[in-house]
Amino acid sequence: MLLPSFALLVPFLPLVACQTVTITRGPTIPSEAPEFVNRDAFTSAILNSTNSYRGEHDASEVRWNKTLEEFASNYLDSTCEFRHSGGPYGENLAIGCSNVTSCVEAWGNERDIYDFGDPQFTEETGHFTQLVWNDTTDVGPSTVRDIQ
Repeated sequence: MLLPSFALLVPFLPLVACQTVTITRGPTIPSEAPEFVNRDAFTSAILNSTNSYRGEHDASEVRWNKTLEEFASNYLDSTCEFRHSGGPYGENLAIGCSNVTSCVEAWGNERDIYDFGDPQFTEETGHFTQLVWNDTTDVGPSTVRDIQ
């Protein structure tokens, strides 16, 4: 029996110089976490956890952007593959997280290997840099069940 899993796409505004191409994959865990099934809980969890990491790195808080949410939702609805859209926004992807906060934590924890003495984009820390990018002002995440 196949168990459902969730994928999460978080587009960030504005467009950044480098698009994140690394993928965070946790264990495939079916989840009925409230953040995945209740829109208000999802929105709150994304904003709270994202802004928590941003605050630790002196980046301003992000706000929810309906246009970005629609972009993410349309992309996730149009594909059965777990890959970046190639669209005009910076993106972070996650799959198999037990809740929304654990997805954001997986990205944020890349700071443990980020070289703050030589701040550059790397594949290994691209989620983290996208998460705390100073020029980012908006997010518009979406989620989908049963993506491969």
